[in-house]
Amino acid sequence: MRSSFAALLGLAVALPAFASDPFEPGVYAGVNLGRASISSKYVESGHDATGGFAIGYQMTPNLGAEVFASTLSFDPFKGLLAAPGNYPDSHIGVAVLGSIPLSDQFSLYGRLGIGRTKMPSTRTSLPTTHETDPSIGIGASYAISRQWSVNLEATRLTKTEVNLLSAGLRFQF
Repeated sequence: MRSSFAALLGLAVALPAFASDPFEPGVYAGVNLGRASISSKYVESGHDATGGFAIGYQMTPNLGAEVFASTLSFDPFKGLLAAPGNYPDSHIGVAVLGSIPLSDQFSLYGRLGIGRTKMPSTRTSLPTTHETDPSIGIGASYAISRQWSVNLEATRLTKTEVNLLSAGLRFQF
């Protein structure tokens, strides 16, 4: 009886160790929604909806890399009096993400990337251009489980001077 009780007690103590999800490297996919802002003489609004997605690989708890895309949804000035020029419309890039886990579920991270920003024209007579655009960002992530996490992030596309503030959901395979 005593040995059965000791075995049951030992199993109860060891069970939480089996339940915790240790880090496993792997591929992830994420989506986000947010707001984009810019100060430009070619864009009507400074706070437009943005959406994006990312596919990446988390190598260690502190290091990951991803390919990402964002729509910027800015509306150009309309009409004959609008200044001719180009404005940012979408961005596709690659980034390295460095994380600092603060607990099993909460972490802070930074982003450093480079990509191409599509720049349509306010005039049909001007061509669409593309800018090589570095990006930097900071964020916070909360792990709901080993596979699911939510995040908040602030990102800046440095050359086109676009600021993005977004909330997202990530699934690690």
